[in-house]
Amino acid sequence: MERFIDNIKSYVDLTADAEKDICNLVKVEEVAKGHQIVKEGKVCSRLYFLSEGTARAFFYQKGKDVTHWVYPNETIFTSWHSYYLRKPSVEYIELTEKSVLMSLSYDDWQDLFDKYPELNRYGRIIMEQELAIIDDFYKGYYFLSAKEKYNLLLSVYPNIIQIANLGHIASMLGISQETLSRIRGK
Repeated sequence: MERFIDNIKSYVDLTADAEKDICNLVKVEEVAKGHQIVKEGKVCSRLYFLSEGTARAFFYQKGKDVTHWVYPNETIFTSWHSYYLRKPSVEYIELTEKSVLMSLSYDDWQDLFDKYPELNRYGRIIMEQELAIIDDFYKGYYFLSAKEKYNLLLSVYPNIIQIANLGHIASMLGISQETLSRIRGK
């Protein structure tokens, strides 16, 4: 719980009352590798903090599993489109190793935002950061060579090689695993 509270405090000053309410509402789970916490077609109703472990977001295209993002530990994540717009998810999110998750429901966050202005600010900052990271990553993504895509990914997540398998990274970049191996070998 301390990591999650520290994450929030790294963005905003948190009152003792707000901290207490968060601790009373947060769901803490130890989850096995391979467990899907978000499934296509279901509305994602929780915002997650990955205290320990790694998760990946993926979808199926023409029957092929395509990873589009990897979340390292100490990250806030969800199926952003589904969570904010309250629409069915178009992706899956699964844990790629045994993990510890902390989460609050959409409705709990809305109540906390109304009650504590500092948490409303925290939610806005998290959303702005995610949007900026995604925008930065994908803005030039389609115009880049495989090597440039790999370098961009490393600039956004320098430790991605330590937390994600090469197949997921290659899929995320839209290249073959063989191409990724050649790029890394240079």
